[in-house]
Amino acid sequence: MRRMKRAAFTLVELLVVIGIIALLISILLPALSKARNSAKTMACLSNLRQLGQATAMYAGENKQYLPYPTTTLGEQCLWFNALDPYLQATEDNSARTGVAAGRNYKKYKQCEVYDSFDGGKYTGGQDTTKEFSRTFKMNSMLRHNSPASQAKITEIRQSSEYVMFGDGVSLDLTGPIDSQWENGQFSMEVNDKTEANPALRHNGGANILFVDGHASNTVLKSITKNLRSPQNAMTVKTWESEYVDGSGNPVDPPDYKKSAAAQNLTRNPNMPLLWSDLGNLYRP
Repeated sequence: MRRMKRAAFTLVELLVVIGIIALLISILLPALSKARNSAKTMACLSNLRQLGQATAMYAGENKQYLPYPTTTLGEQCLWFNALDPYLQATEDNSARTGVAAGRNYKKYKQCEVYDSFDGGKYTGGQDTTKEFSRTFKMNSMLRHNSPASQAKITEIRQSSEYVMFGDGVSLDLTGPIDSQWENGQFSMEVNDKTEANPALRHNGGANILFVDGHASNTVLKSITKNLRSPQNAMTVKTWESEYVDGSGNPVDPPDYKKSAAAQNLTRNPNMPLLWSDLGNLYRP
């Protein structure tokens, strides 16, 4: 009887199949990574829009006043707390102490990158716990000085270009560093390099919520910034200042009570977004 030949792949055929699979993987992985990043960007923008809606409701019930960017006026006016009633943010705070016991740490007040952070509940002090980080920060310029007071939403000119909230420097850019100043701040600004700045964590840019309520992913020319002491040896990517001097160098305005023209300053073409309104709104 004739022997039946058993069908089998040759070594060459196996190598060809393996090569095709490897090629498909090399093509698909970047696409999957891009889709994953796109999903995170969209989720982050969605959270920012929720903050925008909550801010509009807060202003509507508080004579058009905006929440405050920092803790200067106390916990009640701080945006991180003031928006809670409009976000239905409630949780068990029994494991926290100090000011942390009065705050709600819901993740929709954060960028999606917050889910990747490690750490337990924040109990106070500038530490590396997950809840101490603020991936979203409010524009520090949305307030008054002398005396410190809340700004009204009706005072904001060109609201579709004026920054209200957005991605700020946090643990994803620096790692878990003790006493990291930028990580725990509730506010950010683009003019002063010693303060917390925008974080370029989405497609090389930052997700920004504007005063008129719309949010978008914004990519602009970046700079390298040193973190505040004691981490001044570390750097992050962020954006240039809002103004330039007579020589075209980006600068922090020396006086927020005077107009740009009075200080020989002009708009920086690399920073088309509005962060301040010299002579009207400025930081204390």
